[in-house]
Amino acid sequence: MRDENIKAIRVAAEQYNAKDIEGYLALYDRGVAHHGFGNVKRGVGGLREHFQQVLLGFPDRRIDSQDIFCDVEKVAHRYTFYGTHKGEYMGYAATKNFLVSPGVLLHRCERGKCVEVWQLIDNARFLAAIGAIPKLSKLRADGAATVAE
Repeated sequence: MRDENIKAIRVAAEQYNAKDIEGYLALYDRGVAHHGFGNVKRGVGGLREHFQQVLLGFPDRRIDSQDIFCDVEKVAHRYTFYGTHKGEYMGYAATKNFLVSPGVLLHRCERGKCVEVWQLIDNARFLAAIGAIPKLSKLRADGAATVAE
C-alpha cells in the first residue's frame, strides 16, 4: 500500500498543477475530514469549493513537491506553493503580489483514498501577501527593523 499511496499523492499534485480540480479530488474520499483549510465544510465538496477559490485568486498557482514519504496509511507531502494574487481571495482584492509559501499536507489513507488530511502552511506569509495582515518586520544585524519580503 505504501508505494500506491505515494503514487496517488504524486498524481494528485500533477492534477493540481494542471488545474484539473476533479482529477485532484479523485484522491479524496467523499466524506474526507480536512483540517487547516480555514472555514471549509466537511467532505470533498468543501475541498472543491476551497480549491476553486484558490484558482480564482491565484490563476497561475502551482506547487512544487520537495518530499513525499509514507508510513503505510499516513503520507506526508512537503511542497512549496507559488502564485500571483490576481483575483479576489478570502474577500481581499487582487494585490498582484507573487507569493511563495512552504507547506505540508499530511494524508491518512484507507482503501486507496484519503479519508483525512491536515494542511500546514506559512499563514503569516500568505496573509501578508494578500493584504490581510501587515508585512512582518525582520531585524537586521544592527537591530533596526526592515519589512520582510
